[in-house]
Amino acid sequence: MPDPAAPAPVRKFHLSLNVSDLGRSVAFYRVLFGLEPAKHHADYAKFEVESPPAVFSLVPGRAGGGGSLNHVGLCLLSSEELVAIQLRLEQAGHKTLREDGVACCYSRQTKFWVRDPDGVLLELYVFHEDIDDHGDDHAPDADLSALMGGDAEKDAPAVTWTHQLSEPVALPLPQDANSVQEVVLEGTVNASPTSFDLPALLKEVLRILKPGGTISLHGLAGDRPLTGSCPSLPGPAAAVQHVPDFPGLIPLLHTAGFRNARLTKLSEKGYFEAEGVPLREVLITATKPGFRSSKKDQTLVYLGPQAAIEDDFGNRFVKGAPQTVNVHDWQALKNTNSSAFALLKTEVATPNLPAQPQPMPAPQAKSKARYIMIGGFLGAGKTTTVGRLARHLSDQGLKVGLITNDQAGGLVDTKLLRGQGFATEEIAGGCFCCRFNTLVDAAHKLNDATKPDVFIAEPVGSCTDLVATVTYPLRRMYGDDFTVAPLSVLVDPVRARRVFGLDQGGSFSSKVAYIFKKQLEEADIIVISKSDLIDETQREELREVLSKEFPLAKIVAASPRQETGLDELFGSLMSGEQARRNPMAVDYEVYADGEALLGWLNATVTLKSDDEFDANDFLKRLATNVQGRLQLAGAEIAHFKMTFSPDDGIGGELASINLVRSDYIAELGMELDEPTTGGQLIVNLRAETDPAALVEAVKTGLGEVSTSFFGLQATLDHEEHFRPGKPVPTYRDGELVMETKGGCKPGSGCC
Repeated sequence: MPDPAAPAPVRKFHLSLNVSDLGRSVAFYRVLFGLEPAKHHADYAKFEVESPPAVFSLVPGRAGGGGSLNHVGLCLLSSEELVAIQLRLEQAGHKTLREDGVACCYSRQTKFWVRDPDGVLLELYVFHEDIDDHGDDHAPDADLSALMGGDAEKDAPAVTWTHQLSEPVALPLPQDANSVQEVVLEGTVNASPTSFDLPALLKEVLRILKPGGTISLHGLAGDRPLTGSCPSLPGPAAAVQHVPDFPGLIPLLHTAGFRNARLTKLSEKGYFEAEGVPLREVLITATKPGFRSSKKDQTLVYLGPQAAIEDDFGNRFVKGAPQTVNVHDWQALKNTNSSAFALLKTEVATPNLPAQPQPMPAPQAKSKARYIMIGGFLGAGKTTTVGRLARHLSDQGLKVGLITNDQAGGLVDTKLLRGQGFATEEIAGGCFCCRFNTLVDAAHKLNDATKPDVFIAEPVGSCTDLVATVTYPLRRMYGDDFTVAPLSVLVDPVRARRVFGLDQGGSFSSKVAYIFKKQLEEADIIVISKSDLIDETQREELREVLSKEFPLAKIVAASPRQETGLDELFGSLMSGEQARRNPMAVDYEVYADGEALLGWLNATVTLKSDDEFDANDFLKRLATNVQGRLQLAGAEIAHFKMTFSPDDGIGGELASINLVRSDYIAELGMELDEPTTGGQLIVNLRAETDPAALVEAVKTGLGEVSTSFFGLQATLDHEEHFRPGKPVPTYRDGELVMETKGGCKPGSGCC
C-alpha cells in the first residue's frame, strides 16, 4: 500500500544539456541550484530541483554551446531568492548581468543572466506584471551574448561616421536616417562657428543614428566662454578656430534630442590658457533615445504634398488619413519633416523613452537663488537624484551649484558629481546642522565662482532634524539671498518595507531605525526611490503605510536610475515652498545613540600593477569580498561605495560601484573602457557594526583580491574610522545654541 505520509508526486519539467566537461558543469550547477546532484556518475549527472519542479541532466562528451538551444529560464518566487542566487554565483566568480524592471515577453521582470561553462545562456527572473510591450530590446540577442562572454557569431561591423576638424561639413548629411551606430566628432567643436551650424549638425547626427546609437564630441574646451577671438595656439592645436565652454556642450546635446549626455574625459590641467581660462581636453558622449517599441500611441495625419509616402520604418501615410505610430517613429519624423504632419493625439509614452523636456519654472525671484535639500538615509539614492536634478536644471539653462556633506573627508559623492562636470563644494567633519556656518560659506563660495541659480545640498545620510536646524535658520537669516524648496527625503523601498514590518530581511536596530523614521517625519515630500525594485502591489502597500505614518507629506514614486517619475518631483522642488509648521520633537539622546551604532570608514588606496588589469572587475571582487566578511560578522551594511580614478586616464574618467544592503548585489555605476596599470581608489563604507571591523574587512579584502591580479599592489594611503559623535546643532528653530567656529562643540565628534 502507498505510504500516506509520502509527498504527492509532482510533474517536473525535464531538460537535458550537452556538456563538454562534466565535472566543471556539475560544479557550476551545484552553485546555481544550491544543492548536490541527485546522481553523479562518470558519464552522467542529474539535479532534482524542487522549486520550480525540474530535472536537469548533464551528458558529457558532446559539443558544447547548447546547440540550437536559445536559453534556459527559471522563474523564481521572490526578489530575495533572485538576489541570493546571483550573489552566490558572483562570489563563486561567475559573471552575471542584471536587468531591473525590464519589459520582456509582454511582462515586466527583474532578472539576471549567466552562462554555464559551455556557454548555455540562463535567465533567472521574477515576474512583476503583464504589459502590452513585447520588450524586444531585452531578448537574448547578439549584444547580450557578447556582454555575457558567449561564443555567438559576431555582429556585422558597426557603421561609424567620423568628422575631423579639418574636414568641411555639408548639410544635410548624405547618410540615410537610422543607418549609423556611432558618430565621432573629432575636434568639430573647435571649428569656426561661421563655417557651419553646430546645432544643425547635431540634429542631422540624431537623424542618421540608429536608436540607441552614440555620439562622441572630442576637442578643446574652456571652463567658461572666452570673450575675445580664439587665440593662436602652437603645434597641432593651431587648427583650433573656436573654444567653447564645456559646461555648455551637454545642454547643447540635450537640446538636439540626445539623452544620457555625460562628461567622460576632462583633463585636470589645461593644455593651454587664454584670458586666464584653462583650455582642457574634453570628451562627451550621448545616445539617441530608446528602441522602437511595438506599442503604437501617436496618431498622425500626413498633410501632403504627395498622395502617400512611406517612412524608414515601413509606416505608410496616405494624405489626410489618420495613421498610428509609436513614439520613436514620431520622434524621427519630427526631426526631419514634422511640418508635413499633424499630431492628433498623444498618449502616455512608453516607459523606456524619455518624455520631451518641459520648461522648468524659473526661481521665484530672479534676485534670489533657490536652495534645495535632498535628504534620505544612507543608500537611498540621493547622489543619483542630485545628479539627475542638476542635469535637468542645466538643460533648462539654469546654473547649478552642488554641496555634499560627510562626517569625514574624501567623499565618493563629490568625486562622482564633479566627474559629471558640476561645480561642487564638500563640507566634511560633521552634518549640515552642526556646520551651518560652513554650509553658508560654501554657498557663497559657489556664488562667487559661478553664480548658481539653484543650490542643491545633499546632507549626511544619518542626519535628521534638518528643518529646524538648517532650512528654518537659513530662511530667517538669509531670506534675501535664498528661497527654500520643500524638503524631499528619499527612501529605499526594500529597506523601508523591512523597517515598517512589511517584509522580512536584514535591517537596523531600533535606535538606528529611529533616525530613519525621523527623517521621513520632517519631509514635505517622501520619494519612494528605486521604485523599480518592487512591484505595483508592494509600492501601494508601502505608500499606504507612509501616508498613514506621515500624513503631512506628499508621497512620490520614482526611479532616478531609470529616470522615471522624476518630472513631478522636480516640478515640486522648483515651484513649491517649504511648508511652515512647528519643528518635530527629537530625542537627541536616542538620535546620538543611533548614530553611534553606525561604523564609518573613509579610505584612499593606491593601486599599482606591473601589468594592465581590469579595474571594473577589481571593484566587483573587492565589494563582494568585503560584503561576505561583514555578513559573517552579522553587520548590516547601510552604504558601501567606491570610485577608482586611473593614473593613465584623463581627468574625469571613473569606475564606481555601489552596495546599499548586506543581502544585495554590488552594482557598477560607471565603468572604465580600457584596462589600467594603476590609480586611486576611494572607499566609503557605513554599517551598523564596530568601525574597526570595517577597517579589518577592507584591509583583508584588499590583500586577498590583489593576489588575483598579477603584479597588483594595493597600498592603504589614508583611512578614518569612527562612530559619529553626538550632534550639537549651531541653531535650532531660530534659537542660538552655541557660537563655536564651525558650529560644533569641539571634541563632540561632530566636527
